[in-house]
Amino acid sequence: MTPLYSISVCGGLEKIALEEIQARFHRTGGLKVVGRGPKRILFRYSGDAEQLLSLRAAENVFLIIRVFRDMTRSRRSLTTLKKSFKRFDFRPYLEICRNAGVRFRNRISFRVTSRMSTRHNFRRIDLQRAVEEALVSCGWYLTNENPALDVWVEIHGDEAHVAIRISPLRMAQRDYKQAHIPTSLKPTVAYSLVRLSNPQRDDVFLDAMCGAGTILIERAYSGRYRYLLGGDVLPEAIRAAQQNISRKHRPRQLFLWDSRSLPLAQWSVDKVVCNLPFGEQRNDADISNLYRLFLNECGRVLKPTGRMVLLTTRQSTLEYLLKQRESVFKIRQKFRINLLGLKPWVNLCLPY
Repeated sequence: MTPLYSISVCGGLEKIALEEIQARFHRTGGLKVVGRGPKRILFRYSGDAEQLLSLRAAENVFLIIRVFRDMTRSRRSLTTLKKSFKRFDFRPYLEICRNAGVRFRNRISFRVTSRMSTRHNFRRIDLQRAVEEALVSCGWYLTNENPALDVWVEIHGDEAHVAIRISPLRMAQRDYKQAHIPTSLKPTVAYSLVRLSNPQRDDVFLDAMCGAGTILIERAYSGRYRYLLGGDVLPEAIRAAQQNISRKHRPRQLFLWDSRSLPLAQWSVDKVVCNLPFGEQRNDADISNLYRLFLNECGRVLKPTGRMVLLTTRQSTLEYLLKQRESVFKIRQKFRINLLGLKPWVNLCLPY
């Protein structure tokens, strides 16, 4: 049977992650999406598992080894789960793990992480221990110190999945993130904002408040472009961006500037993607003024055929200001995401 995989994603970005999977792997064949839920996507894929590790919207990639349907609320479900591993053939799944770069010895060390999204007559720790006992009975070695295999068991509704994480721990963080600043955006979110901008090979791409450069780098990895432009008002942010952006990502240019007054020509930019300051330490008047002047500049530099993608927690402020500029921009699409305990809005804005 074609292997079953799942990916975990930032809440709210499931649709974008699904579009990436379909765009990347439908052409190669052997892909069938079988489910999408909050923060996860399930699919069957017959190709090389290592290719899945290049997905940029995914936080983690899992190989699902067991699926239990009709999970009841009763603790008897745990007994059924444990018994199902007797005489279970792990060999084809372990071979997939090896092909994806997971390294382990003959006696496999492992740990278990458990999650439950529905109520049952047993605790999450009971679910975890049931899987631990089942795998120990198969000859595996339980440890929390550098285990070879990271096993996850999750119950969603009446269905349980036991899976092995095949992605490295740093998959979602990216190796290019050498320098950080406090407001640095998660790379998976940055990629999703870039994808929403519909990247084209002739783009002049602008992040006017670039921070550590994450959005610019994700645009560089998303395909050909004409030019990358980034800037920030903080010198430490520019230094971090310069450290993170590889020399291979050219042509590009970084500026120490004020986004309220951009040194760019009229209609010189195709795409604007920006993580707007959330302003938790600023008063409403300061944020409103910053947003208003920044939107004025975007209206000046963005081409009539361009796109603007903005991330903000100050949605009411942004919408109010955009309504004042109805002759310039309209919000074509908006949705919320879960990000480090916050629920900011993603906005796709188009010129009228």
